[in-house]
Amino acid sequence: MAIKFSNINLEVLDLSTNATPDIFINQNGITFSKRVLEDLNYPQNVQYCTAPANKVFAIRVCKSNEAKSVSFSKPRAEQTNTLGCNNKNLHDVISALIPDYKPKKRYKVTGEFDAENRVVYYDMTTAEVSEFRAVKD
Repeated sequence: MAIKFSNINLEVLDLSTNATPDIFINQNGITFSKRVLEDLNYPQNVQYCTAPANKVFAIRVCKSNEAKSVSFSKPRAEQTNTLGCNNKNLHDVISALIPDYKPKKRYKVTGEFDAENRVVYYDMTTAEVSEFRAVKD
């Protein structure tokens, strides 16, 4: 049985955005995929949050006058790439949440987006070593 292609509604793929809100952690810093920015709607400010007992890291959208607010993204039209963060304090907190963290490895963690609260949660126990751009031991 042949498919009648004229009856199919095609969906255009956006190859500039990841399918999932991933973060990458390596010895130099943290990179947030473009999907993180998309899901959170390119927020100007966020709060970085942790639940150390559960090994969870989260990014929550906030206003600039809220406690411990940090600058995050440029507006959608100006933010053309992924977003990197080289803050040592943030890196130390996040890497401590990764079981058996090795500084010379690159880790990928896929987040869960909570649209209602505008938060992306990361279960750091699910961190996987990412071979892409990995530094040799």
